[in-house]
Amino acid sequence: MDDFLAYTVIGICLGSIFAIAAAGLVLTYTTSGIFNFAHGAVAMFSAVFYWQLHTDWGLPSLLAFALTVFGFAPVLGVFLEVVVMRGLQGTSETTKLVVPIAVLLALNGLATWVWFDDPSQVRRIDYFFPQDSVEIFGQPVRYHQLLAIGVAVLLAIVLRLILYRTRLGITMRAVVDDPSLVQLNGGRPDRAALASWAIGAMCAAIAGILIAPQVSLTVLALTLLVVDAYAAAIFGRLRSLPLTFIGAIVLGLAKTYWFWQSRAGGRWPFLQNFGIAVPAVLLFVLLLLLPQDRLRGALVTRTRERFRVPTMREAVIWAAIFVSGMAMLQALLVDSAVITVSNGMGLALMALSLTLLTGYAGEVNLAVYSFAGIAVIALYQFDVGPTGLATQETMSVAGILLAVAVCAVVGGIVALPALRLRGLYLGLATFAFAVFVQNMVLLQKETLHFRQFGIEADINLFTNATLTVPRPHWFGIDFLGSNRNYLMLLSVAFALVGIGLVALRRSAYGRMLSAMKDSPAACATLGLNLVRLKLSVFMLSSAIAGLGGVLWTAQQRTVNNTDTFNIFLSLALFMLAVVGGIGYVSGALLAGIFAGVMFVTMDDIFEKLATDYESFEPFFNFLGNFAAFVGAAVAGISLGRNPSGVAQQLMDGYRPLRKAPAAVAVWVAAIVGLWALAWQEVIGNWTFALAVMISGLVVPRVIMTLFPDRFSEELGIDRDADRTPLELVGIDRPISLDDVARADDALGISGVMVHEGVATGGR
Repeated sequence: MDDFLAYTVIGICLGSIFAIAAAGLVLTYTTSGIFNFAHGAVAMFSAVFYWQLHTDWGLPSLLAFALTVFGFAPVLGVFLEVVVMRGLQGTSETTKLVVPIAVLLALNGLATWVWFDDPSQVRRIDYFFPQDSVEIFGQPVRYHQLLAIGVAVLLAIVLRLILYRTRLGITMRAVVDDPSLVQLNGGRPDRAALASWAIGAMCAAIAGILIAPQVSLTVLALTLLVVDAYAAAIFGRLRSLPLTFIGAIVLGLAKTYWFWQSRAGGRWPFLQNFGIAVPAVLLFVLLLLLPQDRLRGALVTRTRERFRVPTMREAVIWAAIFVSGMAMLQALLVDSAVITVSNGMGLALMALSLTLLTGYAGEVNLAVYSFAGIAVIALYQFDVGPTGLATQETMSVAGILLAVAVCAVVGGIVALPALRLRGLYLGLATFAFAVFVQNMVLLQKETLHFRQFGIEADINLFTNATLTVPRPHWFGIDFLGSNRNYLMLLSVAFALVGIGLVALRRSAYGRMLSAMKDSPAACATLGLNLVRLKLSVFMLSSAIAGLGGVLWTAQQRTVNNTDTFNIFLSLALFMLAVVGGIGYVSGALLAGIFAGVMFVTMDDIFEKLATDYESFEPFFNFLGNFAAFVGAAVAGISLGRNPSGVAQQLMDGYRPLRKAPAAVAVWVAAIVGLWALAWQEVIGNWTFALAVMISGLVVPRVIMTLFPDRFSEELGIDRDADRTPLELVGIDRPISLDDVARADDALGISGVMVHEGVATGGR
């Protein structure tokens, strides 16, 4: 009984810290409509800033705490709201989810760059009152833990007074119900959002500083620990602070009680990591218990994202061009570069699952790497292992199909209870699933004993925490010994799956997915079975993620259970797929190039430049670190300005060139000629790459300039100026001085002088 009471006190202490963090999360969501996925990263970043002030620079703990909570944190919150979040107006739920994820990755990368040698390095923060504790029911409880309870109670009182006794608080509560009505009554929703983001960042900072002494202060661990507060925020339905505080206490108690029972000697050793996954399980359960989200009407006219559906002819032609281009490219690359590009192509295959699920159907999956890990485990157990279908040297087609089928089934199991969820809630549910898989499957150390239907087997999910995944040996082609052959296999697989997705999008099934994305209410009214539609697309997307995961890990050869399928990698790939263009197959390709090639090689490029040009070494080192740690995240943060993605922007820039096919043919022939010179080593590979990049920027503009009659619209030339009816001038196009003269002539007005754009009467 004494242990129970003691762990109850500890659970209340932990729950109090969760309550502080969750309160800030609820405030930011209710006033801005944006779920701050970066809340845990803000807590981590603030805690490390406190470490810098107190531990590294030696400032008193109270002064360092005040400077962090009342100075640094609110400034960070205001910066995020003004610079990042305010530009998300008019964007889709997906974009509003991706940008905070990008902020999370940016803060994690920036903290690693500034304060850590690597994300796993540990910093230490002392307890407040480090030597002082009090016995409660025979168990010592630190004053630091009691301080957390006191701060949580004080924060609850202060927030209550702010929300119900101040004009700012009343505006915050009114914004929750109807922002437009607040504006009509003279309120300032933007100012309320600004204040809530500042207060939310302060809450995150307090939670991060209070919890840091009790855990290992690492970038990823502390970020994930504060993410546990998401369950408490969902318990309060992202609206009610009292329910949020209650949910946080329940969460803290549940987590503490589980650790208590596991330390007492549990009956199931394979559940030893379940305590870490408890918040994720509670989050998933709470999401399922929420009242069902009402079916939405048409939203396509209210968002800025637009995606064009290519024809099958275009898809096949571009797939052939892509495979041919990869064949030409691999002939120029050195072996190490071939491996890097292969890594990007494997990730692009995984990103295609997001093109289908998010781009076509409007659903969210933040656990792509988790499905990849499940596929690899299934492949190894059924294909490569001692009783598998193949050998340690090669994988079979049957093994791949079986792994893909397992992923599809798991995807259906995850989607089945979450079918009623959409947008943010579905994203949180899949993220909770990723946390569960990370701790209960990928990090599973115990041997699982299977005894059913007369079959008995011992299963080790990860042998010594690593797996060696073989490559296939098909059609008499050596994919194991030749990285170039394997790159072409990945390229052909990507092209075939891409063509299949375009065909699916243009089919009746694809049109149903698009209709469900635009207006679920209309689909239900017309009699479409939304449950079957959502379940099927989630299973198909999971199968594609499994296929991409198997081929990607085969390129890696050796994978481990901690870094290869890290939770944050799923967030990064989802973000880059949206940045690339979530509605396009080419967007998935760009996501793979960004994740596996560009942001990996840019650091090496800048390092080489720093070596070659020693006088500019600090500048190139800065650029290399920036690209490696925060480059990808910055691309995601800028998504609010171009929510349709990079692929759409590229297509808009090059699509007009179809008006001059002969000039484009000459341009392509010149590129092929340069490739031939590089292949024969007449010119260097860097010269070829630089020439292609420069031509891609310059040649389209040159072609348009050479043919002004064909590109009058792109060049801003109005060929129909003289033919525009006077009554439509100012509507179809701006009014010019010539229009003023035409109007004077038509009206028979004489003696009117036009000077500097202003018509004045003359004598």
